[in-house]
Amino acid sequence: MSLRRSVAFRVNLVFDVLLAFIGLGTAIAAVLIVFTRADTLAGWSKAEFLVLIGTYQLITGLRSTFIDPNLSWFPETGIREGKLDGYLLQPAPSLFLSSLSLSSPLQLIQVVLGVGVLTWGIGAADRSPSAGGVVSWLVLVVAGTVVTWALSVLLACLAFWAPKLQLDVFYHSAWQLGRYPTDVFSRPLRILLTYVFPMALIASVPSTALLREPEVGVLLAGVFAAAGAASLAALAWRAGLRRYTGATS
Repeated sequence: MSLRRSVAFRVNLVFDVLLAFIGLGTAIAAVLIVFTRADTLAGWSKAEFLVLIGTYQLITGLRSTFIDPNLSWFPETGIREGKLDGYLLQPAPSLFLSSLSLSSPLQLIQVVLGVGVLTWGIGAADRSPSAGGVVSWLVLVVAGTVVTWALSVLLACLAFWAPKLQLDVFYHSAWQLGRYPTDVFSRPLRILLTYVFPMALIASVPSTALLREPEVGVLLAGVFAAAGAASLAALAWRAGLRRYTGATS
């Protein structure tokens, strides 16, 4: 049903694909320009940067496909217009229906482009990833996707207490920082992006595990971070539902 809705507007399809290419091309061009003047940046080679951009683009594509279509407009349609009321009456978890019931299949083009850049970066690297590196990357990408979902749910849950509060601009701006390795930032910002707003888990940590020797401690930390973020999102959702009184009642 989501695919049928998407392909009904063919001009939008053309522009969505065009914007995906432009956005990714701009990021790659910036990296290539930097590496005309330097061999490494904060200890990252050009190949590692490409792997990071590919990983970031892949998770961004998953977010745009499965998460944003549901939660981007939740404060307006879910809370103020009462769409959540219908979800609460259905025989399925309301958190699932509110955060994952819709999709935007055409945004999967970003996933395809991300895989392409990832393959380019691996091919340009000095050494091929080990089997452990590939497995660690897969696990950490799943963990990063779960954290991405949890952060979006937590942001949407704020609407239960402040329906008119709009933090999307802040969230999207902070999300852009994920396309850079945390090593390029100053220590306070690096700590913030690792432990408070864990953008490092989105791309930097999986990319490091893929091309360098994977660390068991980092892998376990990523899994625990994903589990903790998902649990926190579920608790916030339940707390919000206890406060919710129904927009149509």
